[in-house]
Amino acid sequence: MRLGYHRRRVAWFGAVLKDSKRFAAQERLAPAQLARIRRARLERLLAHARERSAFYRERIPAGPVALDDVPVLERAEMMERFDDLVTDPRLRRDELLEWIETRRRDELFDDRYRVMTTSGSSGRKGLFVYDRAGWAAVGGQYLRGSAWMGLTPALPRRRLAMLGGASLTHMSTQGAASLRVGVHNVLGVPATLPVDEQVAALNRFRPQFLNAYPSVAMRLAEEQEAGRLRLSLTAMSTSSELRTPAMTERLKAAFGVAPFDLYATTEGLFGNECERHDGIHLFDDASVIENVDEQNRAVPAGTAGARLLVTNLNNLVQPIVRLAVADVVRLHPEPCPCGRSLVRVAAIEGRRDDALSLPARGGGTVTVLPAQFSVITRDRAVREFQVRQEEGGLRVLVVACAGAGPDLEQRIGAAVGRAMDDLGADTRVLVERRPELARCGGKLEIVVGDSPEG
Repeated sequence: MRLGYHRRRVAWFGAVLKDSKRFAAQERLAPAQLARIRRARLERLLAHARERSAFYRERIPAGPVALDDVPVLERAEMMERFDDLVTDPRLRRDELLEWIETRRRDELFDDRYRVMTTSGSSGRKGLFVYDRAGWAAVGGQYLRGSAWMGLTPALPRRRLAMLGGASLTHMSTQGAASLRVGVHNVLGVPATLPVDEQVAALNRFRPQFLNAYPSVAMRLAEEQEAGRLRLSLTAMSTSSELRTPAMTERLKAAFGVAPFDLYATTEGLFGNECERHDGIHLFDDASVIENVDEQNRAVPAGTAGARLLVTNLNNLVQPIVRLAVADVVRLHPEPCPCGRSLVRVAAIEGRRDDALSLPARGGGTVTVLPAQFSVITRDRAVREFQVRQEEGGLRVLVVACAGAGPDLEQRIGAAVGRAMDDLGADTRVLVERRPELARCGGKLEIVVGDSPEG
């Protein structure tokens, strides 16, 4: 059975290579040509969604339709109506979540679907399913961006280390597992590992290319400068967190290469800096991107929106049409001198470095990443959560799902406490149940210091 699984993965990677070539061929087309390609794929998506999804039959008018005729999709609504939204009736939200909790290796649901969950910055769960073709398009976008960074196929295979989410359901974990079968030798390292274990794994693997959260990359830079980490990189990239200019210079000094900035979402929107390092190109030939204000009205280039509305043109099993993604973005008003027609981001203003610094047992401090609070989202009784750092400890605010038992606070406190103990942090953890949580700029955030009660 595993032999057949590996053969299918090889076939999948062939589709990835085909998609990457397609994306590369169209990224320098004239904007009008690219718009026609995008429109054709959008019409295919909308027709498929209306025909196969009970949810979208309620939302997409019959006949020719403009995208802004379709209502905005919120993540909570997507999860509540998941069973009606997907185009394969065999996919059921509760069954998928139960299956995710019990699996122990990289595998596909029903031998055909790749399943991922997210908590995002808000702690609100998201469930995302891709069929082989949709997942191949994700891989094709990744290979397209990798080529911009000089990470092209070679023999012997290039060694690529990816430090990302520890969970099997995290996109970075699944991406690393999928790409191992292809042209690169990929090592996935959980970002939640203690830094000494990360260093040991990287020194053994000796990657030529490194991708990590900026906060993780900065810790590794300290290890590299101290001589404990001994990497000789040809390129590196960071993703998922804010990387300031000062951090960029520190990484360049430590590793001897200019880091690229990546943008990746489980919803299907991806982007990459080009060789000019002057803003991220969003791959708007694979997704339709709308930068909007609080009333979902389009904002002009150069103006910060309140959020993005994302339409994934390649996911036909779980159509994502105008899904709200709470990143605050300013699009660049001018095309990039590199010649690519893809839209370029001038700034992602909604990203923040959410790493916490907690007292360590025996003195010093321990850096705690948002991913290390994923233990909270593993409890299916939690709908949302927020972590607040206060004097003397952490306060975890949770919004419970209907039917959550009376021991929710005890379970969450114990889980977070164990995670902090494993990291060597000396901190108390208090858990409070709330009917709702205060928001800042449309997001729930990890809060450092005093904050108003929500």
